[in-house]
Amino acid sequence: MNYWNTRLREMTEYIPGEQPQDIDEYIKLNTNENSFPPSKQVLEAIKEAANDKVKLYPDPKSTRLRELFAEQNSLNADNIFVGNGSDEIFTLLFRGFIEHNGTAAFTYPSYSLYYTMSEAYGINFDKINAEKDFSIDLQKFSGKNYNLVIISNPNNPTGTGFDINDIRKFLKTYKGLLVVDEAYVDFYGETAIALVKEFDNIIITRSFSKSYSLAGLRIGLAVSNPEIINGFFKLKDSYNVNRISEAGAIAALKDIKNFKYNIQMLINNKEYLEEQLYELGFEIVPSKANFLFVKHSAIQAENIYNKLKNRKILVRYFQGPVQSEYLRITVGTMMEIKKLIQELASITEA
Repeated sequence: MNYWNTRLREMTEYIPGEQPQDIDEYIKLNTNENSFPPSKQVLEAIKEAANDKVKLYPDPKSTRLRELFAEQNSLNADNIFVGNGSDEIFTLLFRGFIEHNGTAAFTYPSYSLYYTMSEAYGINFDKINAEKDFSIDLQKFSGKNYNLVIISNPNNPTGTGFDINDIRKFLKTYKGLLVVDEAYVDFYGETAIALVKEFDNIIITRSFSKSYSLAGLRIGLAVSNPEIINGFFKLKDSYNVNRISEAGAIAALKDIKNFKYNIQMLINNKEYLEEQLYELGFEIVPSKANFLFVKHSAIQAENIYNKLKNRKILVRYFQGPVQSEYLRITVGTMMEIKKLIQELASITEA
C-alpha cells in the first residue's frame, strides 16, 4: 500500500457476489444472473463474431447496437451510449458529471457500487433511508440541493420499485442530474425511458446481464439527451466494447420471442419460490425483479446463508444496518428452486 493515494486507502472496497472456482459444484443464486442461457441464435452470433476480424479494433461507438435499441424504443441513436456493463457507465458518471465539491444522494439499502464510486472519486454523498416496507419517497431527495441522485428501479437488493409518475413529478422541481438504474426493469416493464424526451436532466441505465442472459459479455446502456451522451463518448476508453459482445447484444435484441419466453419462465418460477418460502415461515419483500429479499421469522439470515453455503447453495448475505437481517435469493430454474426449498426446509426444521 506504499504507493496507494489517500483516497484509495480510505475508500470502501466493493465486494461482488461470490464466484467460486469450482462453480459447477454449486447452485448459484447470489448474483442475479439469468437462470436460462442465451438462445441458439444469440450463441451462434457470438461464435460467428469470433472470426479473423478480431485482429481489428471494434466500432468505437457501437453504432449498430445503438441504432437497433433506439429503433425498438422510439429514440434516436444519439440518445444511446453503450458501455462495458452498467458499471463502466457509473464510473464515467462520477468522473465527468459531478464536480468534486458537489454532493450526491442514493437510497439505502441499494447497489453499494454507488457508494464505492463516490468514495473513489472523492464525492460527498448522503444515504436516504427507505421506509420500513423498503419503499422510497422521492421527495426526501428534495431536502438538499443534490447535484446527482441515483435510484434503482427496481431497487437492488430489495426488489421494490418507483412509480413512473412519481419520478416525473420529482423531475419537475429537481435541478440536478437524476440517474435511474433499470438493470432489472425488463422483468415487469415499468421503464422511465419516455421521460428522456421530457427532461434533459435524466439518464436511464440498462443492462444485458439480467434479462438478456449476457452477464459474461459486459454490455450496458445509458439513455439520455444527446449532450449528455456526447459527454460519455468524450470520457470513455477508446474501444470500450468488444466486437463479440456487441454481436451478442444485437442478436439478443432481435430475438424477441426467446426473450419474452425466458422472462415469463422466470416470473412463473418466482411466484412458485414465493409460495414455498411463505410456507417455511419467511417474510418476503414484494419484488419486481428476478430476486427476492427475505428473512425468516426465527432464524438469523447469516446463519441460513452459512448453512446453505455448506450445502453448496449460494445466496447473497449483506452486512450493514437493516439489510443484514435479510437474504437476497436469485430466482433460479425449477430444479434449483426445489433443491433450495428442500435444504431450507431441513434447516428450518432443525
